[in-house]
Amino acid sequence: MKTQSKLRKKSFTIVEQACHQVRGFKNLLEEPDDKIRLSGHSPSTLTNYGRKLAQLSLHFGKLPQHISEKELNRYLANLARQSKTPSLSDFKFMVS
Repeated sequence: MKTQSKLRKKSFTIVEQACHQVRGFKNLLEEPDDKIRLSGHSPSTLTNYGRKLAQLSLHFGKLPQHISEKELNRYLANLARQSKTPSLSDFKFMVS
């Protein structure tokens, strides 16, 4: 008798969630991947950038290009208010 050793993933990363919940998100990550690789940045740059795009897309339930300037400014202002560090690194990375 064969036993099934297939393990199921208990949680998804924020990028995986965005790929499943926001139509077109997976395709959105392809362009930055090419640009970051060509610019010589480290793979972690792409990982961090993808997380920030995922957070933004999941918050609004749509791709960043469909978010209005007013919505984005309100979101970024809230991020700046919530930052617990003086450097505002999370906010700065999101703005990038």
